[in-house]
Amino acid sequence: MIDQLTIDKIRDTAQILDVVGEFVSLRRRGQNYIGLCPFHSDKNPSFYVSPSKNICKCFSCGEGGDPVNFLMKHEQMNYMEAIRWLGKKYGIEIQEKEQTDEERAAQTAREGMMNLNDFAMQTFEKDLYETEEGKTIGLAYFRERGLQDETIRRFHLGYALESKTDFASRALRAGHKREYLLDPTENRKEGVGLCYGDDPQKTPVCRFAGRVIFPFHTLSGKPVAFGGRILQRVDHAFKKYVNSPESMVYHKGNLLYGIFQAKNEMAKRDKCFIVEGNIDVLSMSQAGFLNVVASAGTALTTNQIHIIQRFTKNVTLMFDGDDAGIRASLKTIDLLLLEGMNVKLLLLPDGNDPDSFCRQHTTEELEKFFADNEQDFISYKTAMLLQDAAHDPLKRSQVVQNIVQSIALIGDPIMSSLYLRETSQHLHVSEEALMQAIRTQKRSNYAAELRRMEIDQRREEAREQREQEVNGKEAPLATETTLPETSTPVDTSSTPNPVQPASAARPSNRASLLTDRFERNIVQNLVRHGGETFTFRWTESVPDENGRDFQEVQHEEDWRVVDFIGTELYSDHIVFQHPTYAKMLQMAIDASANPEEEFDSVRFFTRVPDEEVRQVALDLVDDRYNAMGIAENQEDLNTLIPRCLLELKEAIIRMNITNLRQQLRSPGADYNSILQQLSELTEIKKQLDKALGERIITSG
Repeated sequence: MIDQLTIDKIRDTAQILDVVGEFVSLRRRGQNYIGLCPFHSDKNPSFYVSPSKNICKCFSCGEGGDPVNFLMKHEQMNYMEAIRWLGKKYGIEIQEKEQTDEERAAQTAREGMMNLNDFAMQTFEKDLYETEEGKTIGLAYFRERGLQDETIRRFHLGYALESKTDFASRALRAGHKREYLLDPTENRKEGVGLCYGDDPQKTPVCRFAGRVIFPFHTLSGKPVAFGGRILQRVDHAFKKYVNSPESMVYHKGNLLYGIFQAKNEMAKRDKCFIVEGNIDVLSMSQAGFLNVVASAGTALTTNQIHIIQRFTKNVTLMFDGDDAGIRASLKTIDLLLLEGMNVKLLLLPDGNDPDSFCRQHTTEELEKFFADNEQDFISYKTAMLLQDAAHDPLKRSQVVQNIVQSIALIGDPIMSSLYLRETSQHLHVSEEALMQAIRTQKRSNYAAELRRMEIDQRREEAREQREQEVNGKEAPLATETTLPETSTPVDTSSTPNPVQPASAARPSNRASLLTDRFERNIVQNLVRHGGETFTFRWTESVPDENGRDFQEVQHEEDWRVVDFIGTELYSDHIVFQHPTYAKMLQMAIDASANPEEEFDSVRFFTRVPDEEVRQVALDLVDDRYNAMGIAENQEDLNTLIPRCLLELKEAIIRMNITNLRQQLRSPGADYNSILQQLSELTEIKKQLDKALGERIITSG
């Protein structure tokens, strides 16, 4: 195990911008950075990175955290693996203590498989250039395809020798475990499938023997799988192409060929070309189009689209003239649209694929052809579907409906409107009729999504019920499923769509619902700025020397945010109604009890053992929908802290006034007492409203 001092040093050194930037394309927005979330289908950038707070946060799916949390989620690492990764990145020497057998086994398995893949890539690459067989067969093939050494080395292409057991023998001699070489099984999850062979007395057979090798890399450049193409034997006993099986470190639907080499150029050009084969990627890259990837012979998956989204929303699908392939692309187009991508299509002349076309033309000729022949999906889909429709009204109606289904998938209303207008012109159908059809389709899509959510929720309830029964616990009675609310009550005057932290479950009593957002604003500032100092300014009416006239005197006093919030709430006998926020307030007051010691509120809250508090803190610390605004400078903080407390007090007074007015309608009410209280509260409310109004003017 790694000692705690070293862990603390690594966590204090690691910078979130450095770490996230390895995997996500980010652009600056104010003091923070923003990009597409790597953890869910993100149609609009909702993933924020805050260098000053050293955390990241997605405001759609809720994932986020510090550099360690990000690595654990993104790279499927455990805690210690993430610490080691960061230690290596920042050159921090790690002194380890003894690990438990279980911890050692889990770490060793993953590291062993990754090391084996790296060994395999280096071996295949070395054999391509340094063996006679590799040079005369593998290297000759690549050069026959027009690939230059720079391209071959950039993509770490290789060759596996014909000898069936050569690779396994070398791997075993190098100390790699036999079980890691083999396919994973139901009973044994370890294994990357480089070889096969059940007889423990025999050397395993290399899956890729006699083939040229195409490594698949993760976004960070680690080889996790391989594709192999046979060159000399073409009989039916051998498949032309073979690929690594899925394993603990490789899932084919989550990876794209060439993504590691293409990611920077994709972000730079804000565009991605998607082709079908590995050789297409290599040839286009060599021709100067570095922003190209391939789905490696499988239909494009949602997860693969999410990877592309981290770097660009603009994709161009490239196809040859094969009619079946073009028609199969229609489903891919809809999937891309559903994920919020901007889709273009590029059809190459008959008889050409990206590889052959690139080898026949210069970079300048290719750039011109691509620019002149790219078309949007409406033009492409209309032309494709109308081929069969001819003058048949029924078929033309089906074409319209097919295109309407695609447009209804587009979330951007401006883009949807543009496509609607273009479809109207292409198909000679009124925009009004198309709009009605799109609305109908969207309602159908929404209903289907709600139904899917309901089914998923029922399945989850059934699963939990079965688990409780298996564990011998009494299962709760099945209840009618209630879909989650789609929105949270908000202050529409200050923000279009503030997000309530999912982990901060809201109490059901009415008082807390009315004050919830104001308590949240206070806790948000407590988390963000608790240990910072601000200047509290107020005005006092002081009588003159004769005691007749009054003059306004300005006062200033420096406060720590946590001390000011605690003092103000205590002096007015205000207790938070939201249990999580009340807990966080008390935790902050306790942790900052010594005013001589620095109180780093973000560090404190994002590292507390309480999982609920930690998640709420992550939600609050970089909430882009912050209803009270963000303190970007000291003057903002001077205004923001008193204001959030005033708003809570005003909300409580308003709520009490409403309750008193309701009591006036009750038989037997003490009218004189209630009216007296109403009078006093109304006067306090006027003072609060005045103070809030002055602060709005001042802060404006």
